[in-house]
Amino acid sequence: MPAATEPQSSTTQQITTPKENSFPCSFPRGSTPPARSLFKTILTVTVGEEKKPFLVHREVLCSVSPFFAAALNPSYDFRESRSSNFHLPSARPIDFEYLVQWIYTRTLTHEEVAAPHPAYFRLIRLWILADELQVEGCKNAIIDFMAKTADESNSVPTPDDTVTVFGEGGVREGSGLRALVVDLFAWKKTDHLVEGHEDTWDESFLRLLVARLKRMNWHEKGHAPWRNQITRCRLYHEHNDQSTCGDSEKKK
Repeated sequence: MPAATEPQSSTTQQITTPKENSFPCSFPRGSTPPARSLFKTILTVTVGEEKKPFLVHREVLCSVSPFFAAALNPSYDFRESRSSNFHLPSARPIDFEYLVQWIYTRTLTHEEVAAPHPAYFRLIRLWILADELQVEGCKNAIIDFMAKTADESNSVPTPDDTVTVFGEGGVREGSGLRALVVDLFAWKKTDHLVEGHEDTWDESFLRLLVARLKRMNWHEKGHAPWRNQITRCRLYHEHNDQSTCGDSEKKK
């Protein structure tokens, strides 16, 4: 294994998931709706205090997000289910735009993330929004993309990023993204970075990092867990139906 080098530091409302589905706002669990059914109805989603509008296909949103499937399901009689408009007051327009990119293209390419010092906060904020809207596939794609970016650029998140992940209002406790960020620092050669960076690291992140380092055994140290697809899925992905990425591949 090559010698490690010092990584760079890159500068709602709750709605119950529906148990029954009614077209066009949800589809049977575990099924993949036919493409011809996904592009029938335009929904205007306004985002943030400025109410920036995004025109998105109603059926597409419902097919990837139980949150939207419930909110737009006529059988629940929510006001939004009878409207062609939906407002997300607490979301950032730039984050929702990134989410729409993933929903339609299944890509996370972004000029700021592709920079020499990746802007991890873009991926972190997108993960938080996808978690709020229950877009499971996007969250898992972010895990994979973040792990790949960290290795290809030999970088890790910044101190400010650790505040975004572990601070108040950040990434949900117990999530795979939190575990990945800790592991990136535990396995990569980050001792001088953590010790000497002029900015302040999140305290809860530092406690978790110390605990992770103390629990590592000699066998683990040479095998970064995010580099193995099966291990990455087990440790960092989230699958509401208890399946794994391997199970999903077998079904194809």
